[in-house]
Amino acid sequence: MSEYVGKITELPEALGNFMPNSSKKVVFGPTHFWPDYVLRCFDLEPSAGSHEPHTHEWCHWMVVFEGNGIFNIDGKEYPVERGTWCHVPSGVPHNFYNASDKEHFVFLCIVPPEGDVNPTLAGSKGC
Repeated sequence: MSEYVGKITELPEALGNFMPNSSKKVVFGPTHFWPDYVLRCFDLEPSAGSHEPHTHEWCHWMVVFEGNGIFNIDGKEYPVERGTWCHVPSGVPHNFYNASDKEHFVFLCIVPPEGDVNPTLAGSKGC
């Protein structure tokens, strides 16, 4: 790995991963080339994910990189697969989870720095 190119799989596990049976790696963010946003890569093991909707004060964006999952937004579920993008407006209840019991579900997600925290912690509204 150099200062210009690297593999996501070689990045360290990021702090603040709130989903059991998954990994979270920060690809770009305030400490790595992008001061305004955080690009995270989540790798969810079979059946893992966030099954309870949550909300927060900022929007975020997601692109499926591998596998199949479910994107639940505002009470409606959408099946998602490689190449699918999702937009989450601020204040709208949402969650993502792996729809497979055999394969991993990997997606990239962009949030502002204040959104890169665990939403299950008391007082937190992160994602």
